[in-house]
Amino acid sequence: MPMTTRRISKRLRRALAALATVAASSLGVSTASAQYASLGPSVHSYAPQIQVAADSDASELASLPQVRQVPSEFVPWWQQVMTMPMRVDSNPTSVGVETLLMRTLQHSAQVRVFSDLPLIRETGITEACAAFDWNAFMNTRWDDTSDPVGNILTTGGADRYRNNQWVGSAGLARRNHYGGRFEVAQDLGHQNTNSQFFQPNNQGTSRLRLSYVQPLMQGRGIVYNESLIVLATIDTSIAKDEFSRQLQSHLLEVTRAYWALYLERAVLVQKRRLLDRAAEVQASLQARVGVDVVGSQLARVAAAVTNRRAELVRAEMAVRNAQDRIQALVNDPAFAMSMNLEMIPTDMPIRYSTNLEVGDVLSTAIQKRPEVDQAIKQIQAASVRLGMSKNELLPQFDFIAETYVAGLQGRSDIGRAWTNQFDEGEPSYAVGFTYQMPIGNRAAKARLQRRKLEVRQLQNQFNATVETLLMETKVAVREVRTSEREFQAKFDAMQAADARLDNIQQRWNHLPGQDGSIGLYLEDLLDAQSQLTESEFDFTRSLTTYNLSLMNLKRATGTLLESEMVTEECATINCLPTNLLNKPIVDHHAYAPTGVPALNMPLGDKMMIESIPMPMVVDPLAF
Repeated sequence: MPMTTRRISKRLRRALAALATVAASSLGVSTASAQYASLGPSVHSYAPQIQVAADSDASELASLPQVRQVPSEFVPWWQQVMTMPMRVDSNPTSVGVETLLMRTLQHSAQVRVFSDLPLIRETGITEACAAFDWNAFMNTRWDDTSDPVGNILTTGGADRYRNNQWVGSAGLARRNHYGGRFEVAQDLGHQNTNSQFFQPNNQGTSRLRLSYVQPLMQGRGIVYNESLIVLATIDTSIAKDEFSRQLQSHLLEVTRAYWALYLERAVLVQKRRLLDRAAEVQASLQARVGVDVVGSQLARVAAAVTNRRAELVRAEMAVRNAQDRIQALVNDPAFAMSMNLEMIPTDMPIRYSTNLEVGDVLSTAIQKRPEVDQAIKQIQAASVRLGMSKNELLPQFDFIAETYVAGLQGRSDIGRAWTNQFDEGEPSYAVGFTYQMPIGNRAAKARLQRRKLEVRQLQNQFNATVETLLMETKVAVREVRTSEREFQAKFDAMQAADARLDNIQQRWNHLPGQDGSIGLYLEDLLDAQSQLTESEFDFTRSLTTYNLSLMNLKRATGTLLESEMVTEECATINCLPTNLLNKPIVDHHAYAPTGVPALNMPLGDKMMIESIPMPMVVDPLAF
């Protein structure tokens, strides 16, 4: 095995081993989480696949023909022109990729929508923890009863039994992490009847009671009772991964919009120059009218001028549309309040080569892509629900204990009855068990089977997710390499088209007018001008595609936020938590010619893989 292959394989094994590491403490519920701390999806199974991809990529690179590099001193003629205002009445504003990304993080309404999702999900953690809070309760009731008497022993003589009774209760109750429920309550009451056997009448009653119910089978244990907290924590973590994915996609769209603006402005400058060249030919022919120019030649060049002037209308509209696209993505109020805004690009395309190793890029994607973390955490949540269903399969078997002291006093003296429960009362107690089990227990068994199917489905979803992201990453790497070779080849084509136009222009300038082939040279001249403009457009488009592919590769590997140094902090605004995002201005040109930061460098040289925090993974059979 070659040295490069061995290095990739070793680094990959370390990365996958780190990914398989269980971080149960990251959920903040250590006791319950520890019960779910075993490996679920097999990430190690992708090591041979990545290794094969790395070997295949190495052989594919060796078979590609060499392409001439664009000279480092080459500066396109349109670069300086397009960075100048193109409209007389415009309000020019300089924009760059980094400044647009920074403005997007600060002002974009869509980013704010994305950033609120983790905060919304985080409230579920507090809600789940609140299930173990103390609850205060109070209830009261008044009964006025008048019932016919069917037994003389009820009243001692009266034909109707009349009873006036008031009861009230207040206390505290709490469910603990073991599933037990503790309750302390003070009951007060007053009762008056027409029964001769009710002595003393106008009774004031009081009872202070304590009760505790502890599940012994279904619903018992810290693991089961803290499962909702674990699920809420996992759900919050999934929301953070989703926010990362959405934010990276949005920043990629902003980058795409910037390079679209750059391309459209370059096209506008190129088409204006094409029109100027046709106008120069037209002026030259008109100066020779009556000497050696015929009407068909004037008509031909006039048609070319008219057609090229019409193309400018579409090009100008494309520039405005590109600006509006940026405004819609960034939502910066400074753009919206600016009259006749003209965005002038300041960041020019980079042309340095990248040294990408597919093995390193794929292993980085497996570690960094938020979709992988999401898939693992979804399996983890399904495994927690599976454990709950297994617990709910057990019978309901509870231990019950209760004790109380009571007091009673006549003459409606409820206060004295309350003191009697301590002075004269004796503690009473009761203990017992309750048991309940549905015959066949079909509902619990159906829930358990559903949870098992959900775990299996999510495991397959994890495999599909990893396969998809590996495919996306390989496509992104190929796009970087292809677009790099493409703009280098388009540069040669542009140089050839420029040389052809120069040759034809020289012949046109020195061709005698009496030559009958002057009409053919006119066609060649106009065609060569159009061909050069088309070659310049192809070169510009391929160059912007290359720069966009570099950003897309960061998104494909999940390192876009890291490479752009996006920071996040939480602040309270209008009494609500708010995620504030920011980033410094990063000069990516400073990394040339070593390549794309955080992508072309070997993963093991950038950081210790073992130090990367990994998500907790759950084995569905670990209960």
